[in-house]
Amino acid sequence: MMAIDLQKDWTDADVAALLASVEDDRDWRLEVNKDGVAFLHDMSVPTGPEYDQTLHCFLELWSQGTDFVGSGAASDKSLVAKIANGLRDNYPNLQKGQFVYVAT
Repeated sequence: MMAIDLQKDWTDADVAALLASVEDDRDWRLEVNKDGVAFLHDMSVPTGPEYDQTLHCFLELWSQGTDFVGSGAASDKSLVAKIANGLRDNYPNLQKGQFVYVAT
């Protein structure tokens, strides 16, 4: 699976590649760790408050079959741009807290 180092130069194309790196066959959550690495977390591996505290931020849960990940999501330029802007707006400084909601 792919990840994006937000401390280096990155583009919307990198976000599209990240989304395309997984299948829409389970629930996923986009997370950013404290080192500024954005990645998709397979939510079949449960998390809790202790785990979330180790993250810089995370986006909402994307349920299986909703087309927020996979090749369809990667080709949706509007969705990719909204996610990319959410990452840019919240790394390195959070706007409103650890949970980042991206209106889609």
